[in-house]
Amino acid sequence: MKDASNLQFLKMRNAQQTLDATYQEMRWRALSLAADLDRIQRLPGGETVLNDPRISNLRKCFEILLTTQENRAAAVQMILSDMTPPPK
Repeated sequence: MKDASNLQFLKMRNAQQTLDATYQEMRWRALSLAADLDRIQRLPGGETVLNDPRISNLRKCFEILLTTQENRAAAVQMILSDMTPPPK
């Protein structure tokens, strides 16, 4: 039998509780990504690499993240997916 603390964990959170619980991790991920991009840009060849298609895909993802559209994760997943047909 589950104790009361486990049952409390299983209850659905509301939006505010979810933000409260995940904000620090979300903040860390944003800062980490910003630091990665800064590091790439500062290195020799960095300005050229910022034109790489992978960086372009990340920019498209950022645009989606800034919207209020539903299913942002699915849209980002599609951008980052390799749609190259498999070899025959």
